[in-house]
Amino acid sequence: MQATQEKDILDFMALTGCQDEQKALQYIQMGDNNLENAIQLYLDLEGQPTLSQQSSVQSQKSPYQQNQQQYLNQQDVKEVNTMIFNQNNPPPELIRQRSAPDATLIEKYKKYQEDKRANDDGILKKTFKFGWSAITYLFKRETNYGMAFQTFIQQQQIQTDINFQMGNFQDNLRRAHEETKPLLIYLHNQQSLYTFENMISNKTFVQIVNKNYHIVGFLESPQVYELLPVKPQPPTLLIYRLDLTEQPVLMDTIHLSPESNFQELAGKLKSLKGQFNKQFIMEDQVKRECNVPQQQYIPNFYGQQQQQQYAQRRQQEVQQREREQLIKQQQEAYRIAEQQASEKKRKEQELKQQQENKLLEQQQLSEQRLLQKATILSNLPDEPEGEEGIEILFRFENANKTRRFNFNDKIQSIFDFASSQEDDCFNDPNSNIDLIQNFPRLSLKDKKDEIISDVFTDSNKVQLIVVECE
Repeated sequence: MQATQEKDILDFMALTGCQDEQKALQYIQMGDNNLENAIQLYLDLEGQPTLSQQSSVQSQKSPYQQNQQQYLNQQDVKEVNTMIFNQNNPPPELIRQRSAPDATLIEKYKKYQEDKRANDDGILKKTFKFGWSAITYLFKRETNYGMAFQTFIQQQQIQTDINFQMGNFQDNLRRAHEETKPLLIYLHNQQSLYTFENMISNKTFVQIVNKNYHIVGFLESPQVYELLPVKPQPPTLLIYRLDLTEQPVLMDTIHLSPESNFQELAGKLKSLKGQFNKQFIMEDQVKRECNVPQQQYIPNFYGQQQQQQYAQRRQQEVQQREREQLIKQQQEAYRIAEQQASEKKRKEQELKQQQENKLLEQQQLSEQRLLQKATILSNLPDEPEGEEGIEILFRFENANKTRRFNFNDKIQSIFDFASSQEDDCFNDPNSNIDLIQNFPRLSLKDKKDEIISDVFTDSNKVQLIVVECE
């Protein structure tokens, strides 16, 4: 704990009269680490400091005030000590007058605990059920609808700063409760892209939801609707929380449209987060009141036995929190393993699809090339008979070919014959070619429209090198 935070806790306890350090820390965190917000939130929920709380502040007198007491007569000192003792140790009826949790919530939570204990299993059966749940979690995984939404917006090439999470409704609701945040669900369909882009482009809205909410996006589908308690038409924002009986509670439903004012909506979401904070603290107070009764009101005159019992209860609380933290860590490890396995499978499928697409493209190119070569060969001038015309030897990278041409054929026909040979003759069948006479040195690339007799005037036999160009 930082020195600044310790000072805020002491100031909070001094100004409000709160005697519980953990409770003071919780109010400060709920007030976004702002002391004034935390005090106002405390006063809203628990009212003004009581007499006993005020006396704890008043009793912290300065050294000067303590020295002044030495001048009081013995009777005055006795009266003052009696007054301070009575204020620090109020009678039970005064303690009951303190701002207590809502009686309806207490009864609801007690009934929930009784039902839970009635259905509770032994340690061995719990261990077996937990292990079976873990195995089921790994091998019978549901579709990750949060990942499906993120994959969709990536395919649409949409970039957003909103921190959308993966997973399903129940997983994200539980994680939101652990983070002390409401769950914000964005429900989307194909027709909502314009509204979605308006939403993610509003910086104030993005900042508010990232700071105050646990966020997940779902695409509209019958499978998603089966998971949700309510089934609105997208685009819609649903805000949920878990109550003290671990049941989902719908805080608000916000229907979106292209005309939605997301600046005003950001203010509404911030107000909803304040309501969530108050409700969360109230329900947490109910749990503490029911689970550890009167832990905040141990009078100063309690004996050693009561202090030992209090220390034992605190130790049991710590052990319980450690067990719960271990379970959370195991569940988080399973979640990460599931996410990694899903990501690995997705990458493997993408790689396989890319390879299949590449192979298909190569096959299509090969078929097109063969068709083109067959067309060129069929359009070549007929080869002269006997010793007529000019005989040309083609030296390819991997083969030699010979053919006779008429003197009145164009140089282009020589190129057509060379380019229409089998793929095995070339290093790269898709490359362009040039025909080179070695001696005298002559390139035919720029002479395709000329007649053979104009280029080779004195020769009946010619040797040409087929050069592959980039």
